Amino acid sequence: MSTIAARKCVRHSAREAVARCSSCSEHFCRECIVEHTGVLLCTACLAREVAKEEKPRATDWNRVGEFALTAACVLFLWAVFYGFGQALKSIPPSVHEGTVWKLVVGS
Repeated sequence: MSTIAARKCVRHSAREAVARCSSCSEHFCRECIVEHTGVLLCTACLAREVAKEEKPRATDWNRVGEFALTAACVLFLWAVFYGFGQALKSIPPSVHEGTVWKLVVGS
């Protein structure tokens, strides 16, 4: 009998251990061990690994930066639409009324 089969699960004393966690080196049964990125880990070590991989939370300065970027985009779009409106406003009324063509053709 191999030495790992003679071992018992750390969490379930009635079950044989089938693998050893590569992080904490404890022995666990099939129910307690998980393969993560090609490595066998127990659930506690898996939770620590996942917590390390999580994206850090946004700090207050990140939120201020996002707000400033959003405000700058809104201001830019307002300026573009304002300029477009001013350009439309500068078109003479005769174009809208359809009388400009009479002046061009000369009728």
